[in-house]
Amino acid sequence: MKKREFICCSNEDRRETYPLLAALGLEGAWERKENDPFVLALVGGGGKTTVMAALAREVSAAGRRVLVETSTHIGMPKTGKVLVYRADGDVLELWEGEGDGDGFSVRSLPETAWKRETVQIWDGVGGILTVGTLEEKGGVRKLTALPEKIRRELAPAADLILTEADGAKRHPVKIPASHEPVIRSETDGVLGCIGLSAIGRPAGEVLFRRELLGISPEEPVTEELAVKILSSEEGTKKYTAGRLYRAVLNQCDTEERLERARRMGAGLKQRGVHGAALSWGKAVWIF
Repeated sequence: MKKREFICCSNEDRRETYPLLAALGLEGAWERKENDPFVLALVGGGGKTTVMAALAREVSAAGRRVLVETSTHIGMPKTGKVLVYRADGDVLELWEGEGDGDGFSVRSLPETAWKRETVQIWDGVGGILTVGTLEEKGGVRKLTALPEKIRRELAPAADLILTEADGAKRHPVKIPASHEPVIRSETDGVLGCIGLSAIGRPAGEVLFRRELLGISPEEPVTEELAVKILSSEEGTKKYTAGRLYRAVLNQCDTEERLERARRMGAGLKQRGVHGAALSWGKAVWIF
C-alpha cells in the first residue's frame, strides 16, 4: 500500500487515511488488455458522487484516463471537461470550464470530427472526461446516459469507466426497486454505498424505498439493518454475482461514526464483504 496521509476531523484531530484505490482493492484494476477499460458502477445512497469524484482524481493523477458517466441521472459537473449530447438537435458539444454550465465554454463537434477531437482530450498523461445526454427541467441541468453508439466508440479510450448506476433522491440509504440498479453487462465491479448519517434516524427521513422491506417511517435505521442492506442481494449487492463488490461507508466524519464503521465493518467481514469507511472521499478505515 502507498504512503498513508492525514486529514483533519471536525474535532481537529489528525486522522490517518489510505489511498482510496488501495483501500478498495482496485490498484491493479486497469491492468487489462488495450481498449478494455475497467467498468466500476456505484449504487446505493449517501455520497456516490463524492466517491466517484475522488476515484477519478486519484486515477487521473496516476496517469490514467477516466470516463465518468451515468446509466440513470447525474448532476451537471461544475468544473472540468464534459462531452454533452443534445438529443433535440442530435449534436455533440464539448463543455469546458466551470460555473454549473453558465461559466462553461461550449464548442459544437461536427459529426465527422467529434471522435477525433474528443480523443485529443486524452492527449498527455491522465485526464477526466464526464459524458452524458443533456436534460433540462425547471432550469436544472442533469446528464442521462449517452446514446449507446457514441458510448461504444468512446469507451475504449478510457482506462477506467465510473458509472453512477443508481438514484437515491439524496437519501443516505437506498433499497433498490425491481428495475434498479441499472448495471451494464460489461460492468466489472460494484461499489455499494451508504451514508453513516442515517444510523439512528427514522427510516422515513433517511431510507429510500423503505416500504420494499416493510419498514415503517418511525423505525430507526440500525447498524444491523445497514449491514443487511450492504450484504444482501435485496440491497446494494444486487446484480453483483461474478463481479468485484466492495461496501463503502461514507460520512465517517467523527470518532463516533468511526467506531460505528468498525462495528459494521466487522459484521460485513463475517458475511464475506470487504470495503472501506470514507470521510470526504478519503478512506479512514479498511475492512
